[in-house]
Amino acid sequence: MFASLFTLVLAVSAAVAGTPTEELVARASTTPDCTTKFAGILSTNATTRKSFTLNSAGQVAYLGTGTSPLVVQFQQCTSLQKTNQIPNTSNGRLFVPSQGKCIGTTNSGNAAAPYYTTLVKCGNGVSQRFRLNNQTNAIYWYPYVPIQYGRSADDGTFFQGGCGQLGYKSNNVGTPVITHTGEQITLECSSKSAFFLSNKAA
Repeated sequence: MFASLFTLVLAVSAAVAGTPTEELVARASTTPDCTTKFAGILSTNATTRKSFTLNSAGQVAYLGTGTSPLVVQFQQCTSLQKTNQIPNTSNGRLFVPSQGKCIGTTNSGNAAAPYYTTLVKCGNGVSQRFRLNNQTNAIYWYPYVPIQYGRSADDGTFFQGGCGQLGYKSNNVGTPVITHTGEQITLECSSKSAFFLSNKAA
């Protein structure tokens, strides 16, 4: 099921982005231990799965129009999995094929939200770690602190104020709440929603 869904979404994503499917797959292999699990348009968790986009500053933004939808690939990375991995989840990153970069944050070292998105060189840094729920396909930012730094790998208190996984700031039906310039979203501990991948712009 997942394989067929991936094939469908990847094909649609390629068409939306104007990039051949084979090129999307090839450009995704930027780190040896990361493989593309899903691809699609980064979307809200609202019923209509409204599309996110990139603004001129390279930040994840929300217009509500479906214009220039942001096509991403969720890459599952071996280096981001842990011995105490939570069941039915995968840790990875969000790769943007059109830019050859991954979605990260500019201020992941801050102890409290909000956090601001940007495009970064793909790697396994805290700023670009996301977690996919394999049952619901919900995606959250999950900047855990590696256990070698003296904390539980699921702790994350230094980087995220101890609130666990973060989502985009939203109202109670999942519509993004924009509070900053450039229509950019913010990642928050509360009043948040998960990201999803969609096969059509909206």
